Amino acid sequence: MTELDRRSVLVGMASAGVGMVSAPSKAAENRKRAPAILHNLPDVTVVGAGAFGAWTALCLRERGAKVTLLDSFGAGNARQASGDETRQIRAAYGDREIYSRWAMAAFTRWHERQEEFKRRLIFDNGVLSPNEPLTQFEAEKRIFTKLNIPFEVLSADECKKRWPQGGFEGDERALFEPRAGIVKARESLIAATEVFTQKGGLYKVGMAVPGSAAGGKMANLKLADGTTLSTGVAIFACGPWLPKVLPDILTGFVRPIRSEVFYVGSPPGDLSYHWERFPNIWSERGGYSLSDVDYGYKVAPGGRGNLAIDPDTDERIVSPIMWDLARRFVAQRTPGLVGQPIVASRVCNLENSDNSHFIIDTHPAMSNVWVAGGGSGHAFKMGPQSGEYIADRVLGIADPAEEKGLFALSAHHAVSTGTPQRE
Repeated sequence: MTELDRRSVLVGMASAGVGMVSAPSKAAENRKRAPAILHNLPDVTVVGAGAFGAWTALCLRERGAKVTLLDSFGAGNARQASGDETRQIRAAYGDREIYSRWAMAAFTRWHERQEEFKRRLIFDNGVLSPNEPLTQFEAEKRIFTKLNIPFEVLSADECKKRWPQGGFEGDERALFEPRAGIVKARESLIAATEVFTQKGGLYKVGMAVPGSAAGGKMANLKLADGTTLSTGVAIFACGPWLPKVLPDILTGFVRPIRSEVFYVGSPPGDLSYHWERFPNIWSERGGYSLSDVDYGYKVAPGGRGNLAIDPDTDERIVSPIMWDLARRFVAQRTPGLVGQPIVASRVCNLENSDNSHFIIDTHPAMSNVWVAGGGSGHAFKMGPQSGEYIADRVLGIADPAEEKGLFALSAHHAVSTGTPQRE
């Protein structure tokens, strides 16, 4: 089989895969029905309505638990690590096969939830990764082949022929994932929270921290107004606030990091960089970009280092140096947008762990307290999948050994520096 024929087969596989996920699965059909509350399950309070919390609350409710979801500022708010307009979903994780598997499962879940929620949440336009380090590139090809994830290896000339509006000069190769794309961020969290309440969950805007404890368990949550809330199980999914809420176990383990993104406007009437006509770009050193859905062409430049952010007190104003790096990315990858205006910008929180693996575990001193965090810039895409995983672990339905080991608090350590794996 020639390389061209091989690429054609892989594209066909991608199209078939996308078509397959458009039809609802039996599990998706079951999720549409609100469950009865099962009396043998504990009352659960989820603190934080981000990518971990909102999906976990919904999945717990669908499994029959009585669930309260709390968030200090509301689902999809501007301070959340899970905020912003759009996020990327892709399966390339170097040699970390587990996240490739999770991303592909999440890709299916996003389509199922989109159908259930009756609103557009995912846009299948693929992700192009030019000039990845060779060891990473080879690992991804090996894992993709093993997991039957469609991909193509393209030359710069082939990229230019397919997407003439792009900039590919100097590229030696590019890995293209057709079964990848863009997911709505804040809008999907709002949707998940709305469906959670429709299925009988209780959602409130409010702040909560651990309350009193006895006998190795937490007895209640302490609310910001001074009252307490009794709960059988508490799940803290507070993103960058986790070290403040649980300083005894998470100081240094979850580090809030500043990330700046810019939305570039297209010339009036020009759809060259719309999601239907151009893929997302992942550049290992330069940053990444997401094609325009309805808000502008998103650019997240690389090279920002590891600037800390306080999610409570720091202002969300972008810096000139990062806009300069964004302009350089635009000039290299999307030359047709050079000179176009910034139509929106945002300073986001990342909440990194030491090794970019999630932290999903029970509190070492309180068996009914769970922690879900350390998203490290790539948790959002996994939301529908991680919600099911956390719900099953909390309820004792499933406890996969590989994930349990990777996500255990004991598998992490406190550090002050480190580079996150983004999107």
